[in-house]
Amino acid sequence: MTKNDQTHNSLAAEVESLRSYDLNSLRAAWRTRWGEPPAYRSRELLARALAYRLQSEHSLDLPASAKRRIDELGQRFMADRQFSPPAATSLLPGTSLVREWRGQRHEVAVLTDGFLYGGHTFSSLSKVAQHITGTKWNGRAFFGLKQRGGKA
Repeated sequence: MTKNDQTHNSLAAEVESLRSYDLNSLRAAWRTRWGEPPAYRSRELLARALAYRLQSEHSLDLPASAKRRIDELGQRFMADRQFSPPAATSLLPGTSLVREWRGQRHEVAVLTDGFLYGGHTFSSLSKVAQHITGTKWNGRAFFGLKQRGGKA
């Protein structure tokens, strides 16, 4: 049995054991690991949140940078429950971007290795925007993914 298998089995057993906890036991388990628990009144909801936190801590497939980002966002949310992170602006393959320019509708498909517009593949959104307008543009700004001043 590999170390990953042992970790997975241990995690599965820990998550399974949550089924037997009452609400106060779940709160105590949360408090031991992460401090003050969320103010859930439902045993089921707190058990799910606790299981999720345990699983996310033991996730072996996330890069370290993603784990750091998750921790940072979690800390900011715990400090300020009104905190709302900015929307992600990464473009997943299969996404369609639509922009009307000078009365004409332009649609761009996001590919794994570029952008498809008018039957041609472009290496960047900026090149698509330049092709459409004839002038240099920030592609993210042209397609409304970036506001002026650099904010998404």
